[in-house]
Amino acid sequence: MRRLFQYYTKSDGVLTRLRMVALTSAILCMPTAVPAVAAVEATSATPTTAEHSTQVTPQSTPIGSVCTKDPSCVIVGETHMLVWQSPTPAKIVVVCIHGLGLCARAYKPLAEELSAAGIDGYAVNVRGFGPDRDQPERAKLNCVETVEDVRTLLAGIRRDHPDYRVVLMGESMGGALTLRIAAEHPELVDAVVCSAPAWKLLKMRKTAVKGVFELLLSPGKRPGPAGRAVIHQATSDPHLAEHWLTDPSHKLKLSLGEATAFLSFISKTDTYAKRLTKPILLLQGLNDHLVSPKAVAKMFRDIPSEDKTFLIDAKGEHLILEEARFTPAVTEKLIAWLKSQTSSVSPQAALEVVADDKLSRKEQRDLSRLRR
Repeated sequence: MRRLFQYYTKSDGVLTRLRMVALTSAILCMPTAVPAVAAVEATSATPTTAEHSTQVTPQSTPIGSVCTKDPSCVIVGETHMLVWQSPTPAKIVVVCIHGLGLCARAYKPLAEELSAAGIDGYAVNVRGFGPDRDQPERAKLNCVETVEDVRTLLAGIRRDHPDYRVVLMGESMGGALTLRIAAEHPELVDAVVCSAPAWKLLKMRKTAVKGVFELLLSPGKRPGPAGRAVIHQATSDPHLAEHWLTDPSHKLKLSLGEATAFLSFISKTDTYAKRLTKPILLLQGLNDHLVSPKAVAKMFRDIPSEDKTFLIDAKGEHLILEEARFTPAVTEKLIAWLKSQTSSVSPQAALEVVADDKLSRKEQRDLSRLRR
């Protein structure tokens, strides 16, 4: 990612903007007026891009495809990124961080919704995930190094687009990273969107035991009982589970060192949340069986920001923003919140619920607990 921004920040801001417009419009085939010289320069300077570009139809690939065949994922230098630009920009840009086991393309369906609403964005690959993990320096899960990668990206956006509102967005592991980055570098972000941030994991002891057996008895890269257990906690959709298991850009099998470092990193999520003063939209699925909804509700209570909203999806599971798991009600609330941050609305603490009709008795009890 450092090489990515070395390329994009060599020249003045105008040419930088032209390069980005040329690149992003080529990625998503969106109509935009770009001088021919800028398009040619961006093409010749970019080491690797998809050879053929096809129109991206909203929801046409709700889960995704192999990254090397997906024109929406571009390679610049040595870094894969999902990049999009709205044909009608509202001067809002989001930077998205994916959850454990997934990759940047998990945000592709949401990117289509955001782009249609005038919101530009990037989705990055956490170190150890995505097609870059065949490189030695990006082969292992490393949250600490990813914090620096994203900080570099945010600093570049701030420098080149000072009039844009910058929003950091993350889900699960990405949510934990988002809270830490926003707490450590508040000058680089204007607001935060965080979904089911990794902190208090359910059934952690059982998963840890399965992980030990997996390391001993299941050599190779294929996920064993621990990885499969995490997937089944995260989703009840068999198609999503299969995609999670088989996509070559995904990774669910961690070494002992990776797992230890990851658990140490997310154990501090609540500590960083207590330092957050930026506006935040915190999302949580009521039927999340991987991250404790109760713990996330307590985290929301402890966030010191005066402008915070807790959005509960009463029918949601662990994933709400990635892999097309969002509902129209969620995207409507998300986009409205993102755009409200550019207005003079008075800061407030709010709790909102979507899909709260036709709940089972258990769901009603669980929702009542979260409200309290």
